[in-house]
Amino acid sequence: MSTPPEDPRLRFARTRHPAARPGDPDPAATLPPADPAATLHLPPAETGEGETRFGPGVPAATGRADDRATGIWTGTLTPDRPSGAGPRSRRPWWRRELPSLLVVAAVVVAVLVGLRSCAGSDPLRVLDARVSAPTVGRCAKTVVVTGVLRTDGNPGTVDYRWKRSDGTESAVLHQEVGRNVRSSEVVLRWSFDGRGTMKATATLEVLSPDPMTASAGFTYTCS
Repeated sequence: MSTPPEDPRLRFARTRHPAARPGDPDPAATLPPADPAATLHLPPAETGEGETRFGPGVPAATGRADDRATGIWTGTLTPDRPSGAGPRSRRPWWRRELPSLLVVAAVVVAVLVGLRSCAGSDPLRVLDARVSAPTVGRCAKTVVVTGVLRTDGNPGTVDYRWKRSDGTESAVLHQEVGRNVRSSEVVLRWSFDGRGTMKATATLEVLSPDPMTASAGFTYTCS
């Protein structure tokens, strides 16, 4: 078995020297220069895309993951779907527009019902008219004559006027009759002044929808 060559730099460690005396030369051994061939030279580190650095304070390398995260955050990219998940199916158009369709349908139904109600109702009919006069006291200032219109229950308007036996008459008046209303009252206020006796007659004249008349008489007395 061969012995490896001895490093000449280690010879001074095994050399025995006599004790130094004043005036003797320095017996310390001097190491020979290192062999350039035994020195290991590392190539300078390259900088650029392949550089790898470690330690605190070293900025992380920007890569595709950071760019994608930024794109997702700003909305320019969409996140990937989980593996195995199929493409998201769009809802049918009628499901998206269902609330609007329901509103439109409700409005159409309401309009149709209103039109049918207006068009399907029968016209108002006046079936009868009656007039009654109260008992008149002596020297009464105002006598209230009441007329009663009997109708068929359909809504509408009755046009009428009052005629008095003294030759005066009222303007054409209008009585609004609601649905399911079968009886309506109209009144005439006849004012008197002075002394004497007078037989008076008040006539209710229905002009439309069914022309007819009704009257009642009373006597005014003041002495």
